[in-house]
Amino acid sequence: MKLNSHNWTLNLAAALALVWAAQGADTVRYTAQPQGSKVTMDGTSTIHDWTVEGKIIGGFFEAAAAWETDKSLKTAMTPPPKAEVTIPIRTLKSGKERMDEIMQEAMKAKENPLIRFKLAEMKIKGDVPASGTPVKFDTKGELTVSGVTKPCDMEVTMDRLEDGKLKFSATKELKMTDFGIAPPNPNIGGVGIKTGDEIIIKFEWVVAAKKS
Repeated sequence: MKLNSHNWTLNLAAALALVWAAQGADTVRYTAQPQGSKVTMDGTSTIHDWTVEGKIIGGFFEAAAAWETDKSLKTAMTPPPKAEVTIPIRTLKSGKERMDEIMQEAMKAKENPLIRFKLAEMKIKGDVPASGTPVKFDTKGELTVSGVTKPCDMEVTMDRLEDGKLKFSATKELKMTDFGIAPPNPNIGGVGIKTGDEIIIKFEWVVAAKKS
């Protein structure tokens, strides 16, 4: 009986391994590309509105292999897509060195150098065009800024590019204080400046299928 039980356990483990391997073979991973991505953060102050911009967005998007071929996405939402996105804070530039230093200090960039988003849920919103692009999604996930993680819901648009790449884009309104960031109030040239709490983040993230 012990021998049969042992064999049954081995057979079950082998079967599970085959299932996991098959699942892995039925997914495709898209990785961030060095060109084409962009992120901007817009805010206000008592002197003027301000913008910082970066062109580096890292991470990956993983979905069923059918994502590449099924433009209707009817067979491509299982298993659920996964995604992790990272933005290096020091790559966000305003064109003014002192402003960049103030922003990085406020965001605790030395201790927490990355803005991170981890996808938890992704649902198609509305109809998928016959061409397969653009497609809108309602997404839920976790956004981490300055070491503080908060739930983050946003509408994301996916465009299929001609070279097989994907471009995800979205706009999200946030408050600095939600992430423990005190809006900077610097004194520059003898002038006291107060920064508004609200910011608007916009991004365009380009990924491509990773080929073995």
